[in-house]
Amino acid sequence: MNDSDRKHALNIQLRAAEGAVLRALGLIERRGFRLETVHAAEPQGDGQSLAVTVIGERPADLLRRQLERLHDVLWVELPGADTASADWTARGATNTPGTGAVARSAARRN
Repeated sequence: MNDSDRKHALNIQLRAAEGAVLRALGLIERRGFRLETVHAAEPQGDGQSLAVTVIGERPADLLRRQLERLHDVLWVELPGADTASADWTARGATNTPGTGAVARSAARRN
């Protein structure tokens, strides 16, 4: 671990789709983050929960936004993170067409 590396925790809710977990974890590694821990909860209904700890130089919010663009990602939470982006989404911002991840995140907070 370099001096500039930081540890980030993420909670990810995925659709129960074939390959969804692999696509999410692959994106994390392709974006330059190293996986430290991965905990997958038992699938509930039509969803799968992941708790992931990553190490990297880049900001965790950047990774959150990239994960939310994946079709099978319903929402991503950064426990203990700055709520500035949450305030922005709560004021009516939407994500790229077809995903709705940010809109669902904002609705879940209300």
